[in-house]
Amino acid sequence: MIYLSFDIEEFDMPKEYGYDIAFERQIAISREGLTAILDLLKKHNAKATFFSTVVFAEQVPDLIPP
Repeated sequence: MIYLSFDIEEFDMPKEYGYDIAFERQIAISREGLTAILDLLKKHNAKATFFSTVVFAEQVPDLIPP
């Protein structure tokens, strides 16, 4: 058996290196990543556990229902 888990949050890595990135872009990048993960899981009929920041979850209620 394989167990998968993912940490999903707003993409703020550039800020850690002193670069500015708009909040909307952070959410867009993370949304793209989450969508790709969900598509792969569906394709392979796999299940996973997700952990998310509240900040990100509130921005994508269509992907992470409240």
